[in-house]
Amino acid sequence: MKKISLALAFMAISYFGANAQAPDGFQAGGGIRLSLPVGDFSDISSFGIGGELQGELGFSEKFSGIFTTGYSSFLGKKVDILGQSVKLDATGYIPILAGVRVYPSANFFIGGQIGYGFLTGGGDSEGAFNYQPQVGYNASNFQIALNYNGLSKDGSTISHIALTGIFKFGGGGEKK
Repeated sequence: MKKISLALAFMAISYFGANAQAPDGFQAGGGIRLSLPVGDFSDISSFGIGGELQGELGFSEKFSGIFTTGYSSFLGKKVDILGQSVKLDATGYIPILAGVRVYPSANFFIGGQIGYGFLTGGGDSEGAFNYQPQVGYNASNFQIALNYNGLSKDGSTISHIALTGIFKFGGGGEKK
């Protein structure tokens, strides 16, 4: 619980600090996240859909900081357990991530984020180290990113690939 409180406090301080700086350097947005589980996660889940909120603070024309949170639900698969077909429950995913992006050109970015992610379902919630490298396109009113997302704990990792579409609703507009 201490880690969660610390992460939330860091995000709040960063958000308000970002808004205190030049308004054209900060962008906020929200959108849809479509995900495909990979590796062992694909054995129990088939598809994920969710929402994402993000804030991005431009430090220069080529470099920015990014903060992300949201919620995705991964549909459970039917599996065979002792000769019986059983439909598994949906798994929820909640990320709290912070990272950086580099813009090699005006609209194309490469980035990475780290933080803490939670998996929910079946009345339980469990957290793990969360990482997310990404590539994407940033236009004036929207953003599209392709992400690989991994949650690692005790030597095991579950992961998914996601496509995120973000509509920008605040800040300075297009990345220059």
